[in-house]
Amino acid sequence: MDFFQHQERARRKTGLLVLYFILAVIAIVVCVNLAVLLTLFWGDFQSVSPSQWFTHPFIHWITGLTLAVMVFGCLLKLWQLRNGGQGLAEMLGARHITMNSTATQEKQLINVVEEMSIASGIPAPQLYVLDKETAINAFVAGFRPSETVLVVTQGTLNQLNRDELQGVIAHEFSHIFNADMRLNLRLLAVLAGILALGKVGEYLIRGQRRSSFSRSSSNRKGGGGLVFAGLALMVIGYVGLFFGRLIKAAISRQRELLADASAVQFTRNPAGLGGALIKIRNGNGSHLATPHAEDMSHMCFGETLHFRLRNLLGTHPPLDERLSAIGSDWVARARSRARDTGSGPESPATSGPAAPQGAAAFAGGSTVPEGAKPPVAPTPSSAPSQRVGTVSEPDMGYARSLLEAIPEDLRRQIRSPQSAESVLYALILSTSTSDTESLLDALNVSDQRQALATLSETIRALGSRLRLPLIDLALPVLKPLPADNRARILSHLTALIEVDNRYTFFEWALVGLAHQQLGEQSGKNRRTRFRRYGALAAELQLLFSVLTWASGAENEEARTLFQRSTHGLLPAGRTLLPLTHCGSHKLGHAVDRLADLSPLLKGPVIDAAADLVLADGKVQVQEAELLRTIAALLECPLPPLFAS
Repeated sequence: MDFFQHQERARRKTGLLVLYFILAVIAIVVCVNLAVLLTLFWGDFQSVSPSQWFTHPFIHWITGLTLAVMVFGCLLKLWQLRNGGQGLAEMLGARHITMNSTATQEKQLINVVEEMSIASGIPAPQLYVLDKETAINAFVAGFRPSETVLVVTQGTLNQLNRDELQGVIAHEFSHIFNADMRLNLRLLAVLAGILALGKVGEYLIRGQRRSSFSRSSSNRKGGGGLVFAGLALMVIGYVGLFFGRLIKAAISRQRELLADASAVQFTRNPAGLGGALIKIRNGNGSHLATPHAEDMSHMCFGETLHFRLRNLLGTHPPLDERLSAIGSDWVARARSRARDTGSGPESPATSGPAAPQGAAAFAGGSTVPEGAKPPVAPTPSSAPSQRVGTVSEPDMGYARSLLEAIPEDLRRQIRSPQSAESVLYALILSTSTSDTESLLDALNVSDQRQALATLSETIRALGSRLRLPLIDLALPVLKPLPADNRARILSHLTALIEVDNRYTFFEWALVGLAHQQLGEQSGKNRRTRFRRYGALAAELQLLFSVLTWASGAENEEARTLFQRSTHGLLPAGRTLLPLTHCGSHKLGHAVDRLADLSPLLKGPVIDAAADLVLADGKVQVQEAELLRTIAALLECPLPPLFAS
């Protein structure tokens, strides 16, 4: 199952979630009506027989009120999560980790995340830490791959070495690729509605207890009915909790095994993920102290709380099952390490046991169930769309080489907002054919002219292959800035590019990525609006025309290449557009609309675009930048080594 199939499966699971929610609502409404009927009978408030109840007008009021409470619970949670992952992190009280943090453990986390981000082709997530949580756990949240937050506990930073931390991060990146994040946020809202009535019941029970000693003896019979009503509402709360856990277990368990398999595939190091799981198993566990532990149980790397019936209602497979999926001997290793350490917490410097590398990562007794098989590493002949949402060992090595090629001083500077902003301007200065003084005049930054000129020369000397990585490092630093600051940066970028009244492909890529991550719509949810190519024929024609001209083909060769690469995607009569009809603003609008295609329709678009880029058997830098930018804007992260 590839990236696009995972995206489509997650979209369809939303319908399954709605079905579960409806069943839970029906069960809760029935329970509430039964509780009210028994309360009226017990308290002798009104004589109503069970046979009369279903035709009694009161049932409509009770049912309506119950539904209103549940809908209000859903809407309240949706409002709290309106900012996606950032809203969830703030609700939990997580602390934002700035990219220029000097704390050793946080710097290690930043380095691991940056490496994984560049290797996978997605922007680095915003990082948060739960300072008061000493257990090992983590989760990602967001509406789309380009807008993600990664939250880790302080225990994760304290107890895991770099390999183990990388295994956990790779597991969470798999959830990004598999479209689990958006489903998780929707599940949070659904569960809030299911549990809302139980929370009301708990509130009424507490109020009943506080007032129980002030009741007169003449009201004891009525008071007994109210006590019964409170107990009934509390039971109904547990009914909602049961359904909530059942829904989470049905949706989450197999996804965790799949994410484990993907993490090993990404890192080619079973010892990293295995070591982290062993430290959870033999140490302080993964349970969270936050009151939101129940809400978060389906999102986290490990179980967030302990409860009975784990085999039925657990959101995660047992740890021994997850270890067995890595290899047949990993449970034995865990038990051996437990004996050696006395089952106590392990030192952060302790690494996982040596394990085979490479393709044999899941060999030897793998018990990964059907539907969660480890991904197959793509071969060089694989279609580019099959590389979307994957990370291979060469990708990781290439990402490390790119990061090492950036001077340490520049990497340190780019992690502060002011310097990251300057890097974006300097990238345009270093590639533009316009006069440098004219460009600096457009910025109107007299106090930074010399610094920007020097920085642009430094970036130009680094070569073209580092341009996209520098953008990938700079934009996440600027995301937390206030909206007016981000708008100012975007306006300055546009002013720089319009000095010569023309866009280069790189300038279009930079501005497009900046608008995606810093613009007004960044962090917002996007919905699937188009489920057939015909609805976007003009947009596809424009996109493929731009890529055809970017390939260097001319005249009849260009027309032949266009028809061959786009066969089956465009209706008859759609031919190659002249380059003069392919303005940058038109291209930006077209790609923005194409981002709302159904997931399964995006794969062929990526492949057709790659065919145009690879038509001459070689990939120029501007072609690679353009293709990877288009893939990123379509929310289809393409690794840097998409072709060999």
